Amino acid sequence: MATVTDRAPQVFEHKGILWRAKPGASSSFDEYIYERGHWLELFWELDWNPWRKDELAPLEARCEQVLDEWERAEPDFRPLTARQVGARRSAITRKVRTARVADEARWERDKEQYDPEREMARFALLERQAMHGHTTRELAEYQSDERYPGMAPERRAKEVADLRANLGGGAEAIAKLTERVGDPEDVVDEDGKLPRDRRTWNVIWYRIERKRRVEELMESTEKLRDELKATKDRKENGTLQGRLGSEERSLSALLAVPRLEAEAMCADCYTPQYQHVSGGDVYESRPCPRWPLHAARMERVWEILRSASERIDGGSKTVPAPPPQPLASLPGTLPIAEVIERLSELQAQYPDAVVKRGRANRWELWPATS
Repeated sequence: MATVTDRAPQVFEHKGILWRAKPGASSSFDEYIYERGHWLELFWELDWNPWRKDELAPLEARCEQVLDEWERAEPDFRPLTARQVGARRSAITRKVRTARVADEARWERDKEQYDPEREMARFALLERQAMHGHTTRELAEYQSDERYPGMAPERRAKEVADLRANLGGGAEAIAKLTERVGDPEDVVDEDGKLPRDRRTWNVIWYRIERKRRVEELMESTEKLRDELKATKDRKENGTLQGRLGSEERSLSALLAVPRLEAEAMCADCYTPQYQHVSGGDVYESRPCPRWPLHAARMERVWEILRSASERIDGGSKTVPAPPPQPLASLPGTLPIAEVIERLSELQAQYPDAVVKRGRANRWELWPATS
């Protein structure tokens, strides 16, 4: 009578492929199948969040152990030779190069189709669509009493009427821009590239910049915590607490960004598309710098800064600079909940601005250097 150790290893089938455990294996076939998928998940997670290397090391080790405990079970199976592996890699390289040559030829050809006016209309259309979506959500929140539940009915009615008017005007502008632009995904830039071409590179650069920024914030927040422990000065403590809170929020927002594919990126800057949602819940949300209305607002900010610089340098002796104006202001009579809500929305547009108390007890948003 044969003992268990004398029996042939049990063979398992998965998607048409046969597998068997190596002698001394400690894992089940179900665990092996799970770890095959888990290995890829760990690979992509560490590619996106490399700072989790030490945290995930035990899972990696177990995954590698299980994968090494199983082998192919077909009687005629032979692993690929080094030469065969090299041939497959060469074929992949040739395919990538061929696709790249085709893309470069298309870009060179499509440069002749570049229309700067159509490109600007595309930017305006995307900005209007984002604003329209935000206004639609805001209107729904007012109508359902979700936004500012304690607001007086007559004031709520006015807000709803204003938002409906904004939606009407926005829809008209979107219709006109759509007629001019057509499909925004078909608009080439001055290099002949389509939005999908730019997204492919943008997601790569965003990954690099996100990694750099996260590591920078991890280092600076740790340093700020050490400084807080060491200081006994109340004023310095408050300053450090404010800086630490701001940097921790930025760090948390970056860490929460899931692994992104190219389709999730803005085609015109190194920002995930969902962060362009004006007034969204994302701490680091921001408009695209190519959008014309936002660009005009930022130009106004820079003009204020340039004027201030000229006054300091003595360049405004003959031509007086216009008095600086706040980026935005809120009535001082608003409920505190509404003030916080409005300021949170404005923070998405002006992340570096500071809040000051203005005339008539108003809340004003100013450039950080004003």
